[in-house]
Amino acid sequence: MPQRMSVGRFEGEAPTGDWERPEPTLAAALGHFVMAWSLVESTLEVAIAKQLRLWPLDGSIVTAGLMFQGRANLLLSLLNRSPSRNRDAIATVKAMQGIQDRNDILHSVLGGSTEFIWFNRRRIQQEFTSKIEVYDQKRLLEAARRCSDLSTELMNALGISKADYESFFQETHNAANSD
Repeated sequence: MPQRMSVGRFEGEAPTGDWERPEPTLAAALGHFVMAWSLVESTLEVAIAKQLRLWPLDGSIVTAGLMFQGRANLLLSLLNRSPSRNRDAIATVKAMQGIQDRNDILHSVLGGSTEFIWFNRRRIQQEFTSKIEVYDQKRLLEAARRCSDLSTELMNALGISKADYESFFQETHNAANSD
């Protein structure tokens, strides 16, 4: 029997393939989250390269095949070489690891309506579970802002400037595409 859910004005059964095109502002909010999450991932990449004192291309090669948890754990291991000096950065990376919205949004079966997008997060640990998370525009934008804020906090904690960040990816791109 389908699970009933009620959020705000939305009430109905768990998604079974029904989908309505979301309002443009809702779709844009989802895009903002995806972009902000990419900022989290790329900030981890720059931070790892800085901790290892690698050139941008080498840093990108080291991190290219790592998923988020691998990058976060690698950076935490590097930062824990000097835990008191890196206290703020360590706390920020751990906060990044705690963002459940990432799992809801990036690893779920989804459905939606004009006002809501719902994500059916299914997991297998000791047993199969299925949890539905409903996002409206406000929740998506709050999650995006949280990702962006944490990226900024990590950059500040590790002394990574906006110019450092931008040049890292430009240098990586140029080096990867030169003869």
